Amino acid sequence: METIPKSTSCLYGPVASPRLGDTLWVNPLPTKYKLCSFNCLYCRLGPSDKIAADVTPYVADMPTVEHILGELKTAFDEGIDFDTIALSGNGEPTLHPEFGKLVHKINSLVKERFPGTTLALLSNASRLVHEEVRETVDLFDLPIFKFDVGRPSSFYRINRPDPHVIYEDILLQLRKIGPKVHIQTVFVGGPRGNMDDTDIQMWIQVMADIRPKAVEIYSINRKIPEHGIEVVPVEELERLAQSVEEKIGVTVTAFGSWQ
Repeated sequence: METIPKSTSCLYGPVASPRLGDTLWVNPLPTKYKLCSFNCLYCRLGPSDKIAADVTPYVADMPTVEHILGELKTAFDEGIDFDTIALSGNGEPTLHPEFGKLVHKINSLVKERFPGTTLALLSNASRLVHEEVRETVDLFDLPIFKFDVGRPSSFYRINRPDPHVIYEDILLQLRKIGPKVHIQTVFVGGPRGNMDDTDIQMWIQVMADIRPKAVEIYSINRKIPEHGIEVVPVEELERLAQSVEEKIGVTVTAFGSWQ
């Protein structure tokens, strides 16, 4: 997959998205490196520079809540036009040490200045074990959580998390909040991928257990030989989406390459 540059500020965009419309992205993470609890084989930002579940050593590099809000207010005052505000950034956004406070403040600001605007989150779900993060889910109009696999062995092979991140913990939390959220899954072929029959069947079972509001499936836009993963054609994803919808009664949309 072609990598994209890391954000050099706490705001970037608006950028056109096939899912979200014109999107203003909020990066609550360091601007000089990628900080994530995962190091996914396929990540479009490239390898994680820092892989962490405990971000204590990196707090000084994070933008403050006040700084992020100031940037948003400036953008609003300048008349920027957008459909969605999305928290994502240079890694896992929920790693911000004051994530709960940040989301509450942004939610209040958006309701005051741009009522009706979609507030979205793109997260890998690893921090749902923390109550402060779980409590923010209801503040998002579109909470999207990544979940690529239906078994632990594939999770550790593809998502390559910090050792303190446990597959079963993530699954437990997603089962609790499933009806409130969208699930995003990236499928990759090849010897290290998640497209064999067992992976697919176990992923379908997990989706049936979570029962999310909707599921969105993607692949990558080029094979990555050094990681042993390949593109899954959009036609194959569309067939899978239709099959899963019929089996579990949840809306599944295939988008082709991840954007």
